[in-house]
Amino acid sequence: MICMEDFSVWRLVEKDIEFVYQMNVTEDWNDRINDIRRMFNYEPDGSLVAEVDGVPVGHVFTVNYGRLGWIGLLIVKLEYRKKGVGTLLMKKAVDYLLHCGVETIKLEAVPEISDLYRRLGFIDEFDSLRFISTSRKTVSRRIDSTKGIERGKMADIARFDAEYFGTDRTRVLLSLYQENPKLCFACYEGSDVVGYVMCRRATRGYNLGPFVCNPKNLGVARELLARSIEKIGPNTAIYSGIPATNEKAVMIFQEFGFKPYSKSIRMHLGKHPTIENVSGIFAIGGAMKG
Repeated sequence: MICMEDFSVWRLVEKDIEFVYQMNVTEDWNDRINDIRRMFNYEPDGSLVAEVDGVPVGHVFTVNYGRLGWIGLLIVKLEYRKKGVGTLLMKKAVDYLLHCGVETIKLEAVPEISDLYRRLGFIDEFDSLRFISTSRKTVSRRIDSTKGIERGKMADIARFDAEYFGTDRTRVLLSLYQENPKLCFACYEGSDVVGYVMCRRATRGYNLGPFVCNPKNLGVARELLARSIEKIGPNTAIYSGIPATNEKAVMIFQEFGFKPYSKSIRMHLGKHPTIENVSGIFAIGGAMKG
């Protein structure tokens, strides 16, 4: 019988990225290998792989945002589940982030394994809804201040994002932008950012998010969503994750023909569960990084 002492957890290295990608394919998750590599580059020391006799059997990734940390991409091979591998990976991920000075750790759990996180002290916050659309309604109205994001404006985007996300995630936003500059849009009032959205290609279709907007101006949110849809084009699946507590975001996505198909559970561990202002988060950047 295999027990926890038979497993070892190591820092993930470049050669393990293909293993991680194939695990994602097996689970039918919608991440490309570029997404896996990007996650690894965010936090190489916090990207972990579990091994048995030198053979990888599971992995988990972290992102350190300063006082806030994020854990994602936890997958264990089917034949090694319920043997302590996931627990060991999670404990190592939590220890890494706490050692970095993180005060609050968040994640999004599929309901089937949420008890694993609860046993480690994570507390439920809210449902995170998964929406999809392939046949969408269009909006012809255009706001003159909505435009493609310029590289030189990314510092302004990151400052605006931090007002709602609760901490600086410049490196994550900049990495997403550099890979997908033509799929990134922002709206301004004068020189002030009042909303932005980023999209990226997925294995199937496109992922839409992060999508952050001043909740007082739903016209801007509608415009940013319309511009993204227009750029991606018709007859292409668009996926997005939306906090269920942001009822305005849910309403707007439904107006555009998006429909819910699954959900995960937002959970936290630590001091500041309300570090985010979810009223301005219309879609997350991904379950793996918030």
